[in-house]
Amino acid sequence: MNEHEDFANMTLVQKINKIDKVIDDNIREFLVRDNGDMDLVNVTEKNGLLLVYIEFQGACTSCASAGGTESSIENILQRMLSSDIRVISI
Repeated sequence: MNEHEDFANMTLVQKINKIDKVIDDNIREFLVRDNGDMDLVNVTEKNGLLLVYIEFQGACTSCASAGGTESSIENILQRMLSSDIRVISI
């Protein structure tokens, strides 16, 4: 099994933990470097998609590039875990 197949067979709690680990290991440091951060608020499964709700913090809340950052986060999670992930900032 490859990484995507392993992820697809995880429970929702396991998926949340894996998403949180990818954020901590691959995303958070870049946000913090620019005086920002993000919080993983919720993860739900709906219509075959995994909806990942995040909330930007610090400088990210007023950054004009937040939409691009959201897309980048989604791309990283899709590439590393599943193409069925959608990131939604709240």
